[in-house]
Amino acid sequence: MAKLGKSLHKSGKVSTEEKLIEKYYKTTEYYQNNKNRVYTALTVVILLIVVAFVYFRNQSSNSEAAALELSKVKQVYSMDLYQQSISGDSLGTSKGLLFIVDNYGSTESGQTAKIMLANCYFNLRDFNNAEKYYKDYSGGNELFKTASLAGTASVYEAKNDFVNAAVYFEKASKISKLVPNNDEYLFYAVRNYYYAKDADNLKKAIKALKDEYPKSKYIVQITRFDMGL
Repeated sequence: MAKLGKSLHKSGKVSTEEKLIEKYYKTTEYYQNNKNRVYTALTVVILLIVVAFVYFRNQSSNSEAAALELSKVKQVYSMDLYQQSISGDSLGTSKGLLFIVDNYGSTESGQTAKIMLANCYFNLRDFNNAEKYYKDYSGGNELFKTASLAGTASVYEAKNDFVNAAVYFEKASKISKLVPNNDEYLFYAVRNYYYAKDADNLKKAIKALKDEYPKSKYIVQITRFDMGL
């Protein structure tokens, strides 16, 4: 193809029309020389758009399905029927928390189901599964994030691992100031540091409880731990 750009510049002054013509021919020439790359790039963009569309459509569908299944479990869960909450009922009315977590775990309802599932296992004294699902929580709800840490702490305390229990209770107390029982978690941290005979962290936790929650009902109760070890 002729290099039109050079012939246009011979007159010295280039008009706007000539610039546009030159740009057109340069673009056409680039396309002819690189059309395979252009086709590939366009194909990749189209595929990404299709994949994103399918993904978000499936996520929306999964979120609705998870929310529906979770609503079926909540009544059973509120009655402390833990095994039925986990596995569902024999009639198939509710498929259970484990089904929700396994199939819709990436949705917010699936993340909520993880905390409920962990609570069920904890109450059934299956501490390994309780710890697994508490730690697996990755949702965006700060209350549930706090619950996942406090639940993990409770598992450690049940296993007499007082150091980790104290650490996780302390973490739970720091997620959000909007959590109503932060002082309770700090008190539990105090208790576990005491059981672990960790005098330094015990003093720090007691000070934090007194400084941050001076009106807490737990202030009176820490006197039995507020002593040298």
